[in-house]
Amino acid sequence: MGLGQYLLAARKLNHISRWASDFMHVRSSVSEHSFLVTQIAQMLGIIEEQHGSSVNWEILYKKALNHDVIEAFTGDILSHVKNKTPKMKAAVADIENMIVDELLLSDIEEPYKEIYHNMLFNGKDETLEGKILKYADYIDAMLECLTEVKLGNNSPFKRKYLEIRDKCAKSDLVSVQYFLNVILPELDNII
Repeated sequence: MGLGQYLLAARKLNHISRWASDFMHVRSSVSEHSFLVTQIAQMLGIIEEQHGSSVNWEILYKKALNHDVIEAFTGDILSHVKNKTPKMKAAVADIENMIVDELLLSDIEEPYKEIYHNMLFNGKDETLEGKILKYADYIDAMLECLTEVKLGNNSPFKRKYLEIRDKCAKSDLVSVQYFLNVILPELDNII
């Protein structure tokens, strides 16, 4: 699979749904989610910079835009499933690495193969940009849950919303705390 085939694989994300195991009134595709995560990451990055941090925008955009491309082959594996145990997390990581190496990047020539591999697997790390991506992903999921709760789809989305909000509350990023204290109350009244 060369670079053209990579683009075709990425296009598949338009037709892969999120939250596959749950009924939803409003379901988004993985590509919609990736776009919104990128928008949220951009917002969090701007807030971080306004509070004195230095964001590497190239890295942040690459991480956000590419964080779920592998789902073109795996589908949306729910986080509570893939993170159930350390053994399960490692098994999913092994499968994802195998899929990327054998199906997605096998025919891409260097230096592109290494560049794309790094973009696909070095997203949520301990860098500022990796942390922003992690919480942007949580925030988009939280907003999806909030939408479902507002539409009366409380089970399981109310519980998931509260769990994700609690994870965000533990963040040391000023942008995430700003989101929770300033932006989320506004959204709670709109959605």
